[in-house]
Amino acid sequence: MSTPLTNPISQPSWSRLVLFATLVLLARIAYLIWLCPYDLAADEAQYWDWSRRLDWSYYSKGPAIAWLIAPAVHIFGITEWAVRLPAALAAFVSMLILAAFATQASGGNRRAGWLAMILFCLIPVFHGTSQFMTTDGPYYACWLAAAFTGWIMARENRTSPGWFFMLGSFIGLGMLCKYTVLLIVPGILVFLFRHGSLSHGRRLAGTLAMIGGVILFALPIAIWNHQHGWPTISHLIGAMRLPGGDVAPASDWHYNPLWTFSYPFYAFALLGPPAALLLIRTVHAAYRPGGVDAIKTSPLREITSFAIHLGLPVFLFYLLVSFRTDVKLNWPTAAFAGFLVPIACYLAERKESDRTTRLLWRWTVGLGLTVIILILFAPSPLRAIGKLKINGKPINTERALMRVSGFPRFARSMEEASGEMARETGKPPFYVASTYGRAALLAFYMKDHPVVYCADSYRGGRESSYDYFPDTNLADPALIGRPAILFDHEQWTWERALYFQVIERTRFYGRVYQAYEYRGPCHEPHMK
Repeated sequence: MSTPLTNPISQPSWSRLVLFATLVLLARIAYLIWLCPYDLAADEAQYWDWSRRLDWSYYSKGPAIAWLIAPAVHIFGITEWAVRLPAALAAFVSMLILAAFATQASGGNRRAGWLAMILFCLIPVFHGTSQFMTTDGPYYACWLAAAFTGWIMARENRTSPGWFFMLGSFIGLGMLCKYTVLLIVPGILVFLFRHGSLSHGRRLAGTLAMIGGVILFALPIAIWNHQHGWPTISHLIGAMRLPGGDVAPASDWHYNPLWTFSYPFYAFALLGPPAALLLIRTVHAAYRPGGVDAIKTSPLREITSFAIHLGLPVFLFYLLVSFRTDVKLNWPTAAFAGFLVPIACYLAERKESDRTTRLLWRWTVGLGLTVIILILFAPSPLRAIGKLKINGKPINTERALMRVSGFPRFARSMEEASGEMARETGKPPFYVASTYGRAALLAFYMKDHPVVYCADSYRGGRESSYDYFPDTNLADPALIGRPAILFDHEQWTWERALYFQVIERTRFYGRVYQAYEYRGPCHEPHMK
């Protein structure tokens, strides 16, 4: 076992750690129910729409997010807070794993566990994934569970095939959320093989057991892709703008050096400058020769080395990706979640004795709370700013507000257009949106939550899950002859995508079109 980093006289009890995580969970749920000013984002609405069509997997992601949303909305109804409830629960699980992980890594110092949970709450990127329902929240929980399992295996020499199978199971569960969880595998295996007393035979048996766990839990993804011709592979290739993907590489593509040069600063963007500097000080303290008593340095060095082993494959992979396309901020975030443990261990030892560390910690708390408050209530100040005037003209914040609230107004507009068309034609129209996000948002915010079709792939865009759902097939013969309400984009793009006798722009709010006598798609979906 590791020697404790410190021997504090007073430490928080496990019951207090669990109580803190529970209170944070309850506060988040209360906020989501009564205070949250945000409409669903497009991806959140899409995942909810998936949950109405439970399947082995989906076009762009694994099935976990739909499986998590389905029971929440079944129990609590189709509401925004019910869709987001699994995100808060995933954050609760992540906090408990971090508390146990940091406590074990520090040799039993529960102050480290306490600090790890607080860091998770304070850092804006992790707060955001605890508030909004994306694949990242459950993904972090699985990543941390796999990391903690690997750490226990290495530190306590738990190297039986059963432990390797459990490790693979957590990785497989992570694949159901996000496929890049596989980037944790090389770091964990290298660390285990370097620090564990494993013979070649036990290494082979353990690796096979781990692969078995991954395959078992990731099997739903393989089943769905086998049934549909492996489109997820095409989607992942397309995300990197490589040949063979669902997005044809641009003929005028050129490398932008900013994609790569900005990448080293992701830690400052994701963690915030004070926490990023704390990470740098943690790594420096762990590897500084003779700076601290060797007994105290050893556990910090070990956990920092472990976090580096896990994070390095992630950072190198996305560094390579940055030579092909712009790396999105959230892509490497799971690796930073793992670094919260060594940071917490370092703070538990040095926060009270090191002036610079105390200052960075205070700035981390202050900046974290400020940004979190802004995240929690951003639409309110935007509306207030919109009432101000410069040179007699109001400040236009409508575009920014439309990204976070206001989509129900489009849904009401579609309903009004639909009612008018049904009275005119005597037939109920079906609904078509330009993109998957708008299709999902309309389905969520329109009364009775109707099926909304997505025409993006017929207009030359990317495929989506709507091209694979049986009830959103625009080539369905049952649609022939029916009227439709079309939402968003220009009229000529609709005329090139779908055959109607007539398409007319309506007077209703937004780009809403009434279309008569549907005759089918103009061509096959793009890239299919």
